[in-house]
Amino acid sequence: MNKDIAILLAHKDPAVRAAAERINEAANRKKNVLSLVQEALGQLRLDMKYLMFDLDCTRNERDEAVAKLAGRER
Repeated sequence: MNKDIAILLAHKDPAVRAAAERINEAANRKKNVLSLVQEALGQLRLDMKYLMFDLDCTRNERDEAVAKLAGRER
C-alpha cells in the first residue's frame, strides 16, 4: 500500500478515511486488471508461437506432397 494512502487511512476524519479506502480499492483493482492483461498477453504470445510453428510444418508437408506429386507426373 502507498505510504501516503496508509497515512490517510489512519486519519480520524471519516470522510478522508472513506475516500482513502476507495482510492486504495481502486488502485488494487487496477493492479489486478493489469496483472490479468499481462498474463493474457503472455498466453497470446505463446499461442501465436505454436500457431506459427504449426503453419510452418503444414507448409513444409504441403511442399513435400507437391514435390512427390510432381515427380510422379513425369
